[in-house]
Amino acid sequence: MKKKTKKKLWVKKRHAVVFALLRVILTPILWLKYRYGADRAPIKKGPCIILNNHQATMDPFFVAKSFHFPIYFVTSDDLFNLKVSPLIRWLVAPIPKSKSMADLGAVKTMLRVLREGGAISIAPEGNRTLSGRQWEMTDAIAKLVKTAKVPLVLYNLRGGYGVDPRWGGKARRGTYYRGCVKRIVQPEEYKDMTVEELFELIKRELDVDDTALGARYKSRRRAEYIERALYLCPVCGSVGSIRSKGKYFSCTHCGTKAEYTERLAIDPPFAGYDKIYGWYEWERKEIVARVLAGERVSDKGILFRESVKMKKKIVLAGDTVSIDRDALYISDATGAQARYPLEEIDAITAVGKKKFNFYCHGKILQVKGDERFCSIKYVHIFDGLRAARTAGHEKTDPDRGQE
Repeated sequence: MKKKTKKKLWVKKRHAVVFALLRVILTPILWLKYRYGADRAPIKKGPCIILNNHQATMDPFFVAKSFHFPIYFVTSDDLFNLKVSPLIRWLVAPIPKSKSMADLGAVKTMLRVLREGGAISIAPEGNRTLSGRQWEMTDAIAKLVKTAKVPLVLYNLRGGYGVDPRWGGKARRGTYYRGCVKRIVQPEEYKDMTVEELFELIKRELDVDDTALGARYKSRRRAEYIERALYLCPVCGSVGSIRSKGKYFSCTHCGTKAEYTERLAIDPPFAGYDKIYGWYEWERKEIVARVLAGERVSDKGILFRESVKMKKKIVLAGDTVSIDRDALYISDATGAQARYPLEEIDAITAVGKKKFNFYCHGKILQVKGDERFCSIKYVHIFDGLRAARTAGHEKTDPDRGQE
């Protein structure tokens, strides 16, 4: 008779010990470096799903400070290419997920952790905000919550965009940075909600605007690398002409200049834009219209690699990236060019401060730029072109609306 092998648990006792130690060690560090404080969460243990808005690099540590039990964070698969990733997996067992992609394996792992009594934490935006306002998310998160049938903890981080903006170089000294549970929704409260209703609730409760806090964020270099977010000049229309230094930034083409203030404002307003998110939303739509009209966007001096989960990235040939309405191109100094038709790319997603991944034919390919490289414009172009193609198909599809 065959002996049954015991299934290994994802949730382990050592994780509770590790989290308790990290909480003690990191509390003074988070305060000294970021002036961060967190309110204690009213929930005492899992299973539960914790959702938070995504502002800064250290968000998992900021969220964890409120909870006195281990949390299993859903994180980008890019983390699992690091040399220390085996140690991270052993210590805290994060759940890997490909950005901007449906990942059934990640969903199965999340549900497994919940069945074992664990708590999982997800930033449903899937990406740190570049503009200071909520990144796009899908209703897949509401579907997961409805399937899991566990308490839903909605967590707000406020001040993170002021202290550590994704496009910035170094953290700033802020007068307000705090994390707290905004709301806990029990399964009996959301069981009769539609997916759409629950999704709207999640978006509403996680929406945070740091510019409305009235706090100050001090740094002599507070505008540096703002061009990682602002890539299109609203005065002259030049692409990639914004340059920053210290607390100021300007367009090298038309000379328009402004300060990024301690209160997260643009002074004087740049073509009427006094906040980053207004400018950001304008350029997101404008760049798509221009590419649809035949424009091509490109950057030199990139590093091109293939990312393989749990392994070191493989360097590939190519030092220039470009995109038009049909394809993404990688070329090198010899003139050789690799063409990736947009219809064959599953998704393009920003990674970190100066990289983007694109998913094509089962591969994760990565473009990494220099210190001033703006990866988000490629995401905007790809997503905008896909939306335009979908809308055009819906308008012309003769079978649309028929049974």
